[in-house]
Amino acid sequence: MNIFIVHSGADRDYVYEKKEEIKNSCSKANILLLEYRKIWRPEVRRLMKSAQMILYIVGKESYKSRNINWELKEAIKLNKSVVYLKIEDTYRLNKVLQAKDPFTKEDIELADRVFNVQELVDIIMSYENGKYINLINDNTSNDSLFEQYRMFSDTSEALVNRRQNVNSFYITANTALITIAATAFSLNGDLISKLVITIVLTIPGILLNHSWAKILESYGIINSSKMKILGMLERQLAASLYDAEWQAMSNKYNKKQYISFTDGEKSIPSIFNGVYIAVDLICIAFLLYILKGQI
Repeated sequence: MNIFIVHSGADRDYVYEKKEEIKNSCSKANILLLEYRKIWRPEVRRLMKSAQMILYIVGKESYKSRNINWELKEAIKLNKSVVYLKIEDTYRLNKVLQAKDPFTKEDIELADRVFNVQELVDIIMSYENGKYINLINDNTSNDSLFEQYRMFSDTSEALVNRRQNVNSFYITANTALITIAATAFSLNGDLISKLVITIVLTIPGILLNHSWAKILESYGIINSSKMKILGMLERQLAASLYDAEWQAMSNKYNKKQYISFTDGEKSIPSIFNGVYIAVDLICIAFLLYILKGQI
């Protein structure tokens, strides 16, 4: 499990001490820490996106830190699981992590508290072993378990087919927009009008591709969840085929690094958007040149 630690610079020694304690207690924990850099927010986002858990070390003055409050807001925005550990019990928790229950109006915290490293390790191991999900019922037989496993495996294959249909739709839509723009530009008429029409036609294309990337990201999350559940089911069966396949693909000794379908597919809308932006910049440059000549 990847764990990104949010902390104050004043508590760095304590953080490194806890980092070593976590690593010594749990081999499944991979601690992510931000190294000093001037432009740090993009790196924090990248690390948070790759983390399954955000560990917030609450120091004496942490609640006052604008940077820490920003990091915590970002973690909530990314829908990450946030766990906090106080260096001293009297230290205050940030208001960012405090809210009102929308129904009961009671005070609630948007993070779970752990009192020591062992509690954190217990959470990590529960996640790794799938114990946080009530997966196997007491009255389940091996036959019914295998049948459910087979049916659930089929839903994963169906998800891949839906993704391909989505990709086909968006590729067709982009191709249609590009064809319309090229046709409009080839017609007789004022050059300025053609340039403006071309720019206007790229706007829905950019919005379309943003939606496409979000859908692909959602499909990736759903498929990852399915693979994890299938792996948990396989532990109750004779062989763990999906888990073995993943280990074979992700083995560090492989000559070619495995790239997930989601990462590969998400590059396609980015390429289309790159084309649209390049066309916009060229059209804007021509417009400025023409208008400058008319002044």
